[in-house]
Amino acid sequence: MIDSADFSQKLGLISRNVEHTEAFLARGTVEFHLPGFLLPVGYLLLKSRYGDEYRLVTTDDGKPYTAYAVKLAFHKEITFPHGAATQVMVWRTPRAVHQRVISGLSQLFFQWVLSEYDIVVSDSEQTGDGQRFWLRMIDWAFTMNYQIGVADGTVGEEWHLTPVNSYAELEERWIAFAWRNDSDVHPHRSLVISKK
Repeated sequence: MIDSADFSQKLGLISRNVEHTEAFLARGTVEFHLPGFLLPVGYLLLKSRYGDEYRLVTTDDGKPYTAYAVKLAFHKEITFPHGAATQVMVWRTPRAVHQRVISGLSQLFFQWVLSEYDIVVSDSEQTGDGQRFWLRMIDWAFTMNYQIGVADGTVGEEWHLTPVNSYAELEERWIAFAWRNDSDVHPHRSLVISKK
């Protein structure tokens, strides 16, 4: 587990958030429609033209402000031959004025990613908030009868994927295994949710 991600420090301070939001907008964006999300007046949901980064942007005192951000990465090494998506950045503002808009947005976006890419793999570095989010999504995935697994890349050349049959099994056996504080191990273990 990590204390705080770099992007959280960049977006957490209003002045730095404005600076990074301006840079994101300057690189070029397109509007993005997230099924099930009703976009309130004064907000834009945008996708970068040059990458898989999405932001909910508004204006704060006349300046652009990111209220929610997520960035995706794609790979096959853990789920070969199938591709998988990983949310390598998820950030939501702590500011109370935006909470009614962003409440539930992380879960909705995660569900969209899973509907588009079938397989989602946890990031190798988790903050406490990131772990709690993943545990909520795994619990939800069990209710949807999706497959949950633990990927271990610490032995041999290939990642080994072990099925997890219940949330209780996850708590008792796999959380500490996948998300320990050992920097030599945690980059090589992940949790996987699959619709397949």
